[in-house]
Amino acid sequence: MKVLITDVALTPYTHAQYEKISSKGCEILVLLPRIRSSVGKNVKECELRSCIYRLCYSRVKKKWYGKHALIDLKDILMKEKPDVLVLVWPYLLHLFFDRTILYVMNRNNIRLVIREIPFQTPPFGKLDYFAHHPAYDEDLNLLSTGFLFKVRAWSTMYIRRFIYQRAHAYIAYYSQAKNIVLSYGLSSTAFFYGNTTDTDSLLSIREVLIGKPLLMDKRRRILHIGRLVKWKKVDLLIKAFSLIVERYRDSELVIVGDGPEKDALIKRAIDLGLRDKIIFTGAVYDLIELAQYMNESSVYVLAGMGGLSINDAMCFSLPIICSVCDGTEKDLVFEGENGFFFREDDVADLTEKLIWILSDLPKAVQMGKKSLQIIKERANLDVFSNMYKKALSYAVQH
Repeated sequence: MKVLITDVALTPYTHAQYEKISSKGCEILVLLPRIRSSVGKNVKECELRSCIYRLCYSRVKKKWYGKHALIDLKDILMKEKPDVLVLVWPYLLHLFFDRTILYVMNRNNIRLVIREIPFQTPPFGKLDYFAHHPAYDEDLNLLSTGFLFKVRAWSTMYIRRFIYQRAHAYIAYYSQAKNIVLSYGLSSTAFFYGNTTDTDSLLSIREVLIGKPLLMDKRRRILHIGRLVKWKKVDLLIKAFSLIVERYRDSELVIVGDGPEKDALIKRAIDLGLRDKIIFTGAVYDLIELAQYMNESSVYVLAGMGGLSINDAMCFSLPIICSVCDGTEKDLVFEGENGFFFREDDVADLTEKLIWILSDLPKAVQMGKKSLQIIKERANLDVFSNMYKKALSYAVQH
């Protein structure tokens, strides 16, 4: 089976995904933009020397509707004639505005698969969704306001319905997306879900680290990993940590990552008198070093938006505390079993959950073991690649 997969960037985790899918008998061709266009600030992209799948590139152009399109997509489809085309946001919009792409696909019997989170997407016809789920960008600027937003959101719903009804399969990042996607007319049997980080590498590194000397001294250590942008809400975690320190003087907060909010967060730590208690490591891209931080922490906290860092932390037997993320957390974190959810933006509730974990470290260890079990049984590269291949096969057969 020959598959053309579009993507906005090639990150270390998507590279691992494509390698795994390719190893299971799929001929994968990944189509990327020639220039960086739709990927967030400080996102680590993959630097490849070799891979078992093929890469190709398209020119990109920002269209009148405000999103980038792969303008060479149609020519590449005619040249490569794949069995399946996998489209991601925002490139899937181009199908609606350039119907000749659909003509080429129909003529060559190319099946369509949509791959999305989906994120900030209301059920069809439910524009009031945004009254209860406001849309923000990563700098926490409110997007879901004003007449023009309503016009765009309403138009996008109908564009999505047009595209989803022509999709032969849909791969979401999380299970609860099903109710959203089906409202646009997708068949229930065409829905698949899953996402993963490079669990093969992380679990191998975990085995290597067992019995190795510690990178840091042993203490109650809270860990956060991610880009330092406002919607990660690291400032909320720092505030909660200031209350934790009053109870546990040996506690420490390690913040791994870089981004535009780093200086403001360091200043916040200084203002709270916590500079010696909070470690800002900066960006860490070396997997072994990153693994050491996870391996030597007591609990992982994601106070704001994100998802895959939860998978990473669970590979190292960490209990998880999070709130409202990108939806994937609901398939990974089970209340009281391997972690806790705290009320969105509620410092007191986050602090309470942290105290519960840090006051009973043996119980936290048991919760961490449950995290690892979840990864090994249902949230790893092997499970993901099997699901992905099943979705591709379904698309070809239907």
